[in-house]
Amino acid sequence: MARGQTMKAIEDAIAKLENDRARIDGQIEGLKQALKLSSGLVVAQEFAVQRRTRRGNLKETVLDLMEEAAEHGLTTDECVQKAKEKDISLVPSSVSSLLSRLKSDGHLFFDGSRYRLKQYAGPKQAA
Repeated sequence: MARGQTMKAIEDAIAKLENDRARIDGQIEGLKQALKLSSGLVVAQEFAVQRRTRRGNLKETVLDLMEEAAEHGLTTDECVQKAKEKDISLVPSSVSSLLSRLKSDGHLFFDGSRYRLKQYAGPKQAA
């Protein structure tokens, strides 16, 4: 092969590889974008799950809120609102059911409008 033809073949090979590299770089960039979007979606989904209180944590969350409320106590709606202020999403019907169960189990006192921990119910009410 003549020197000129060899040089042309090398230049053509370089041009082909550069085109391939540009195509591959574009594919890599597209995959990186997809990964960012996908991980952003996963992060958003994980954040949403963290904000929701799982069934096992509902009791703990409600009891913590009751402890914070102390003598004042809480209604179901106030409990849901206080949790929302802490970026915890509670379902009112689940909270109402749990408060009723905690009352039946002797953990809470209900005065007809508000739930309180027994320790904050007062001597007559706690009995």
